[in-house]
Parts: sequence; structure tokens; C-alpha cells
Amino acid sequence: MRYFQKLLCLLILVLAASFGVGGCVLLYSDFSVQRSRMAAANAAAHAQACTLLQTEILDLQRRGISTGDAALTARVTAQDVPAALWRGDTLVCATLEGLQSLPLGDAATVTARTENSIYAVYASDLQGGLRLVTAYDLTGLYRDRNAALMRFLLLEAAVLAAASAVTALLARRLTRPLAVLTDAGAQIAAGDYARRTDLHTGDEIEALSRSFDKMADAVQEKIADLEADVQRREDFVGAFTHELKTPMTSIIGYADMLHTMQTDPDEQREAAAAIVHEGRRLEALSRKLLALLGLNEEGVELTAVPLPALWPRLHAACPDVSLRTPAAAPTVRGDADLLLDLLCNLVQNAAKASAPGAPVLVLCAQAGDVVTLTVADRGCGIPPELIPRVTEPFYMVDKSRARRQGGSGLGLALCQRIAAAHGSALRIESEPGRGTRVSVTLPVWKEDAP
Repeated sequence: MRYFQKLLCLLILVLAASFGVGGCVLLYSDFSVQRSRMAAANAAAHAQACTLLQTEILDLQRRGISTGDAALTARVTAQDVPAALWRGDTLVCATLEGLQSLPLGDAATVTARTENSIYAVYASDLQGGLRLVTAYDLTGLYRDRNAALMRFLLLEAAVLAAASAVTALLARRLTRPLAVLTDAGAQIAAGDYARRTDLHTGDEIEALSRSFDKMADAVQEKIADLEADVQRREDFVGAFTHELKTPMTSIIGYADMLHTMQTDPDEQREAAAAIVHEGRRLEALSRKLLALLGLNEEGVELTAVPLPALWPRLHAACPDVSLRTPAAAPTVRGDADLLLDLLCNLVQNAAKASAPGAPVLVLCAQAGDVVTLTVADRGCGIPPELIPRVTEPFYMVDKSRARRQGGSGLGLALCQRIAAAHGSALRIESEPGRGTRVSVTLPVWKEDAP
């Protein structure tokens, strides 16, 4: 088969597939909208019919008139739509052939087909053990859909016939300037997209194939950059969600206390102040996380952070942990919110790895111009071969335990980034069964520091 014939067949196939699929999707989506609208109208009409019949039955009962099968049949027959009435499992009457074979349950909806018609059938229970079934004709809707589909198929056939003639002429012209197209392919490789062809035809098309493959290599690099950017954004979403837990827990707890408990004005003010404080912390944390993950142009400003001032906030953020902090500690150069967040993550990880009620230690050691903060526990520890991986996003040593305790594998990854923002890195020392020590080194604050 000659190349222009291949191109012709391919273009016609693509055109037929795209035109056919697109047209069918359009027709069936329009049909679905009309069907939904009709279903809503039919459901309302069914509800009205049920209400009317129930009202008439109650009126008969109020007037002391028998509500036997004959009376019920007369009122069902007077309905504007085909209907059937059941008393328990016994059919009282039916005004449309086929409804008597549909003992539907309460609130059931089905589409029933007869020899020449299509109906939407609805059923609802009434008082007195009665069940009303009504049917609404959908034949016209389906007939219109089939007619529209037939018109579309005829139109598609006409379009494809005309397109075949035009494409045949264009295909003959397009196969002539292969040398020009080969040169164009080499230029497209500098920036535009394409796919790898790897054709072996033994003619000019093979040269064109090589040009397009070069272009594909360039596109692959751009796609890799885009995927990396998407991954960074996904990491941000995961990390941000992970870090919302602590302040949101405090906000929800204090709000629930205000909502469910009778508190005195002092407690109300304290709860409101805590909610405002944690809300502001969320706002600040979002800006800092954006900066850390490269999704915001703002930088992390390092200022003087007195470590003793962090201990009360750390205790408040980890109320369920038996936490021990040093009595004295120097002032370091850093960001208070981020350091608090780092310590919260390390303390909570330590508590999860330890037995209930076991103490978690925060240690502070100064050596010259640097301070080493360490969070230590005597928990289950980490196998040595897994220590290099624990700072990877979403990596969990014990996935079942971590998920059971609400972990997501982002805590240490975020701590690593916070440490990097302070010009440091996490140092993890652990021994299975003996516990874990996680340290970060920070510079001591100096008044003349920039």
C-alpha cells in the first residue's frame, strides 16, 4: 500500500472515530438531560397521584363510605396516568397491561418495555397497606433519540464521503515535499511536541521518522519537568494537610466546648483566644509551607527564638504526651512557628513509637555557636537499613501502625525541609527495641547577626 493510501486510511479512520464518538456523546448526553428532566417531572406527577389517591381514601373513610376494591378501582381508573393498585400482595386493579406483573417495592423505579412502548414505572406505599404503581410513557423520547441518531449517521456518512475525496487530494500533495517536511521535523524538535515513530520504510518517511523522534526527546524533557512540578504540588498538598491536624484539633475542641458546655466568661474568652491563636498559626503555617515547597516567592525570615518560650506552646500542642523539656535553653536563630512545628512532629512521632505514657525527652546541648536540639524516646526504634528512607515523603516503617495512629508518612519529610530552611539537617540515631534520637543543629542568636 502506498504512503498516501496509508495516510488517507488513517485520516478517514481518525475522522470517523472522532466524529462518530463525539456525535454519539453529544446525542446521548442530550438524551440523558432530557431523560433526567422527564424523570423529575414524572416523579413529581407520581407523588401528586399518590397524594390525591390518599386524600380521596381518607375522605371516604371520614364520610363512612366503604373503601373496598370497587371504590379504589374507580378512583385509580380516574387517574390521568396508567396505574395499578396493590393491597399487600393482591392486585386490586390495573389500567395498563403489564403493570400487574410488576409488584414493585416502596419507592422503586424501573423502566418497563412493552411490545410497542416504553414506560417509566414508579411505586409508593400508601396508608392501609396499599401500594400505588404509576407508569409514564417514554416512547416519544426514545423515538426522538433514535431518529436523531439515524440523522446523525446519515450526516456522518455524507461528511466522510466528502472528507474522503478531499483527503485523497490533500494526501497526494502532502507526500510530495518530503524533503521540506524532514527539515520541518528537525526544526520542530527544537521545541514543539510529537511522538516517537521509529518507522522503517526504506524511503523518505524513515528520515522523517528520525526527525520526529528527535523532537520527541525534547518533548520528553519538558514532560519530565512538568511531572516534577506536579509532584512538588502534590507533596505540598499532603504536607499541608498533615500539618493542619494539630491546630485544627485545638480549634475543633475549643469550638465544641463553647457549643456543648455551659462555660463562664473567663473560659469562653480563653477558648476564643485559643481559636484565634490557632487560626493565625494556620495562616502563618500556610505561608511558611508554601515558601518551603517552592510554591511561594516569600522566604523564611530567621529571627531570635528563645527556646524556653517554645516549651509551653509545645506542651499545649502535645497535651497527651508525657513530655519533658529542659529548664534552661539559649536563644537560637530561626523561625518560631516552624521550629514549633518541627518539634511537634518529632514529639508526636516519638510518642507513637513508645508505650502509652512513656516519657518523651526534649534535650538541648550548646557547643560554641551552635545548639543541638534532640527529641529522644525509648520506643520500638527503627531498623538501621531503613533510617535513610524515613525522611522520604509518605514512607512509613510500620504502615499498619502508622495508619492506625493517624500518620501519613509526611512528618519527618517536613521536618527535614524545616531543618534545611534553617541551614541544618536531621540526624537520626536509632536502635530497635532501645529507642530513637532525632537531632537538629541551630545557630545561637547573636545581636550583631544579619
